[in-house]
Amino acid sequence: MSRIKKNYNDVIAFVIIIFSIIGNSVLSEFKFFADINYFFNLQYLLIYFFSFNRFKYLSLLTLFFLGLINDSLIGISLGISSVAYMTIYKIAIYQQNIKLRSIFISEWAACGLSIAVAYSFVLTIFFFQKVSFDYLQYFYNFLGSFVIYPLLWIILKYCFLKIEKFENE
Repeated sequence: MSRIKKNYNDVIAFVIIIFSIIGNSVLSEFKFFADINYFFNLQYLLIYFFSFNRFKYLSLLTLFFLGLINDSLIGISLGISSVAYMTIYKIAIYQQNIKLRSIFISEWAACGLSIAVAYSFVLTIFFFQKVSFDYLQYFYNFLGSFVIYPLLWIILKYCFLKIEKFENE
């Protein structure tokens, strides 16, 4: 009788994304926690990474509801985060389908492109709604997200390879 291999990577990835969305908005209310979204956007990076690597619990419907949760927790118009998440998801899936994966630089550039498109959408909506925002903060946030993606990629790849190795033993 063969042993069935357990794979919890998809569940762990989904839990990480949920905690990054809920945790950041809840923890930013306390003054002794730093708002990490000021320096880089962890949600965008995680959604791109897990979408590009084909984790099965990420879908357009899931990201839509996660975006609505994020919008209601942060207090912005409903649907802005949803469309940004779904844009990043679609760009990541498109990049995966055309097989740019063989070179990390192309994955990194596609990540930067998807975050830039998502930010341009969010800033356009804020502009038309006459919401005040700081262009420099979004620019620095984009640069921070772009620079930190290789580090996040290394950490997540290493952790998920270790988890997969542990589960298969």
